[in-house]
Amino acid sequence: MTSNRGMATLWTASCLVFITSLLAWMTLQSVMSETKRSQHQLHAAQALAVSESLLETSIALIDSTYSGQDMAIDTAFWRNASQSQCPSKHASAQWQCLKWSAEGLSTLGKGIAALPWPDSVDTSDSFMLFIRDVKLAPHKIKIWVQVSLNAEQTGAGSRATVQQSVYIPISSPWVAPNLEAMSQSQTNAKPCAPVAWAKFFGSTTPAQLKAISEAQTQSALSSQTKPSRSVYWVDSPLSWTQSLGTQSEPVVLIFSSLACAVQCPEIANQAAITGLVYFQSANACQNPVPQLFVQAEAARFEWPSGIDASRVQRVSGSWKNAGL
Repeated sequence: MTSNRGMATLWTASCLVFITSLLAWMTLQSVMSETKRSQHQLHAAQALAVSESLLETSIALIDSTYSGQDMAIDTAFWRNASQSQCPSKHASAQWQCLKWSAEGLSTLGKGIAALPWPDSVDTSDSFMLFIRDVKLAPHKIKIWVQVSLNAEQTGAGSRATVQQSVYIPISSPWVAPNLEAMSQSQTNAKPCAPVAWAKFFGSTTPAQLKAISEAQTQSALSSQTKPSRSVYWVDSPLSWTQSLGTQSEPVVLIFSSLACAVQCPEIANQAAITGLVYFQSANACQNPVPQLFVQAEAARFEWPSGIDASRVQRVSGSWKNAGL
């Protein structure tokens, strides 16, 4: 009887020790798990802080680049853009992408190459990507920043991505022309009288439309691509022989003052232009032709109310702590 009682006591004590040990182990695992989770959050916060700082750097870069409002800078800024730098969801020709990384700083010029990357960054897996739609929104740049911490950090491999969109002064809020008044003024005008630029393009300047035309050329848009090119700036005085535009995708074809200074460019009889044809001339190159009466929808880019189109501004609500 005493032996049985002793065995029961031993068994009970063993069970209590086992249960106590199990609870202690579970508590330790919980503490370790919570500690690890806290460390991950700390490392993620560190990566996020670095990515946000690089995002602000890239916005400052764009601001300083476009602050002079010389639209020739737009072509220079995007000169090394290529389709191969675009994410898969931006694979069509209308998207223009430019990647800035520690291993490819020269793509943005010597001045930018002097900017150091943070010491904590894994430069092989970190970058800034500038993306824009050169057909529908050439004045809006999406900035995507990805940062990974390097092996020198306790949180090596921790990654964060942020994105923000900004408006740049490459076009102005578009005001639809008064077609009735414009038609009347052309009817009363003398033959070959020049038509004012603002009647068709409002406050959008010739330099801005030329920059958009060059951006679409850089992105390899053409009349044969899907989507097709929408803005053509022509400096050649030669006769135009190519048909352009459709009712659903009209074009803007502008013969520049450089072209008109040599001779009046002509549109060949076989060339059908659906859209707007404009001759940037002070005299004889502005003959009224049927194409002039089509609205310049191809040069219309959406701007929210109250935006100052003359400077770089953030797109409200576009900041995200995530990738594309």
